[in-house]
Amino acid sequence: MLQQRRSHYWNPASCRAFVLDWDGVLAETKLNFAPIREKYFQGRFVPLFEAIATLPPSLAESLKKDIYDEEMAGAEAAEPVNGAFELLDWLHRHDIPWCVVSRNCSDSILLAAERTGLPLPPMLFSRDTPPVKPAPEALWRAAHSLDALPADCVMVGDFVYDLVGARRAGMRAVLVQRPQAEWRHWADVSFDRLTDFVAFLQTPGDLIPWEYRRLASLAGGEKRLATLAGYAASIAATHEDVLLLCLEYASKGLLNFHIEGDSMLAPIQWFNLPGLSPVWLDQPVKEVVAHLLNTRFPIARLIGETKGFLLLSQNEAFPGGEEK
Repeated sequence: MLQQRRSHYWNPASCRAFVLDWDGVLAETKLNFAPIREKYFQGRFVPLFEAIATLPPSLAESLKKDIYDEEMAGAEAAEPVNGAFELLDWLHRHDIPWCVVSRNCSDSILLAAERTGLPLPPMLFSRDTPPVKPAPEALWRAAHSLDALPADCVMVGDFVYDLVGARRAGMRAVLVQRPQAEWRHWADVSFDRLTDFVAFLQTPGDLIPWEYRRLASLAGGEKRLATLAGYAASIAATHEDVLLLCLEYASKGLLNFHIEGDSMLAPIQWFNLPGLSPVWLDQPVKEVVAHLLNTRFPIARLIGETKGFLLLSQNEAFPGGEEK
């Protein structure tokens, strides 16, 4: 049986589960932390919750109270973001599970939901239930709660922490409601308004995800990627540079990888990939490769056999032409 051919394209409507930020995506609370940053950090932009641990106990408690008070005041006057009900209706109609992952306190989320009439999902993760975005563990937990792999989830947010968290967790990232954001490049795709995103979900088109954006932008890039979709690399599990080769080929746009044989990751294989955690030593090579691909190139995959694919030869020019 031939394995289904994949493409480099992606669209959020095909994701198995949605992870939604709360403030700015579903509820608009118009929070303003600038005075708090001025009071405690001379106006410097710092991640407030993480900075609490750097302050003396009395100041830390004062900062916690100021953050809480600002969130509760915003929740009291909360309004639904235009398009929020339509997004939740789309998820319901398509039977797509979703959850909320927010840096807000749970009290403010519950109050904002009451004021706006927005429904809450069965799984709600606030900063009161750490870990907190952008820690990848926060999104891995969310994916697990939705019975989905991170690579099959999309994070929808309006702030850089949502996008960085998604990138760290190996999730897709959609930015909404921030048309002028200087960190838009962290997202797979951005929409000026949530309503634009909802409209896109109704008639989704193909998107190039962030890891292939540069390759697609080169002359003939999309044609080259289409050619590579029909190729596979077959590499021995015992090859000293199996990890390096997989990442090198994936960075050039290869999607399909076959690992020949079964063996555990040897010290030389680990040593040849600087930065790889030693926890992977003596773990199955296939699992290590799958981990590396899932976190950097989520569309790429391990395949059980190469039937139906053209085999990539390590001694020939890379198919589709070399990257310029």
